[in-house]
Amino acid sequence: MTDIKLRGLMHASNLSVKEGPLWQRVFHLEKALKIAIPPKSVSDRTCYNKVANWLMKKCCNGRFNPDEMLPRVIDYALEASSPGAKNPPAVFMSIMKKELNYPN
Repeated sequence: MTDIKLRGLMHASNLSVKEGPLWQRVFHLEKALKIAIPPKSVSDRTCYNKVANWLMKKCCNGRFNPDEMLPRVIDYALEASSPGAKNPPAVFMSIMKKELNYPN
């Protein structure tokens, strides 16, 4: 999926990670992850939910700036969903672990 296509789908669905209360922005992020990398299993959906909850905690305790971090995570999802990726959810989690020290 391309950045332009995802942004268009997010706009059409009224999803924004830049405006609104933090809980809503994180909820929209989780939905955007499911658009960028469609879940193929319950495990994938659970994983996106855990990532969203983890980001919410990190933003609430001041570890991450949500204005910078939420769009960055969407960029990681787009990177993971590139045409060459055989298992986009696994690639996404690998990027999250490498770039943001997401817990195992």
